[in-house]
Amino acid sequence: MSGVKQVRNKKLLPDLRKEGELTKEIILSTKEKHGVPVTSRLFSHHTLASVRKLSFYFPYNLPDDSLDFILTSKYNHSTEQFADKVDVFLQPETIGCETWRRLRNTCDKLPSSGVPMGHPLRRGGIHERRSPFSVKLMNSGVHSSQTNPGFSRQPAGGAIFFY
Repeated sequence: MSGVKQVRNKKLLPDLRKEGELTKEIILSTKEKHGVPVTSRLFSHHTLASVRKLSFYFPYNLPDDSLDFILTSKYNHSTEQFADKVDVFLQPETIGCETWRRLRNTCDKLPSSGVPMGHPLRRGGIHERRSPFSVKLMNSGVHSSQTNPGFSRQPAGGAIFFY
């Protein structure tokens, strides 16, 4: 999923739909974060760890032992010749790859959908039409005028006069 941006979750409950399921609904004393007593807000606000510890939360893919943990790592013994000992324990989500686990309390923000025909529908007209004669090119000719239009230098005296 390229282009997915993770933004901070400002809700009271974290989004753990990829990790597991809740068999019953979490009871919150309030639905608001602001303007409520502190104890009510602390009781209603859950972290990733607190939801994972609930008795009615069942995760989908938990590793059973250390072999499962090593098999899900990014290390591949057939392609890497002299890997460090740490590489065996590096998990994909710590490197930045998309997995089923969530390390931070974030939500996925999908990118805006692409334009179907490759170009957007534009309303209105032409905002500015530039004259091709007013553009000074890099390699202009030797006979091009270097003064402003309407001004000229007189051969005798050298003063600039406006005609």
